[in-house]
Amino acid sequence: MNNKVIKLALARTGIGTIMGRKSVSKGKEYVRIWVYVPTKGSEDTAFPFKIGDPCLVKIDERKKQLIVKPISKEEAIEQGWRLRSRKTTDT
Repeated sequence: MNNKVIKLALARTGIGTIMGRKSVSKGKEYVRIWVYVPTKGSEDTAFPFKIGDPCLVKIDERKKQLIVKPISKEEAIEQGWRLRSRKTTDT
């Protein structure tokens, strides 16, 4: 029975990738960064995001971790997030 608990915990983990590409906006060049979430993570029923939803991204310097949390659209707008059409998938 203990093995089942371990398998469930492992099903909610996966190896993602930090991806980037150069972008130009208003004549200034910079690198856009994305975090790729593996399919088995994004399709998990516990995955707390929908494509296009805002999220709070925080760097925990002490733990050397990137923390990504769901945030309401209202909270995001208060912090400067712009509501606009976002790319979505057909799902």
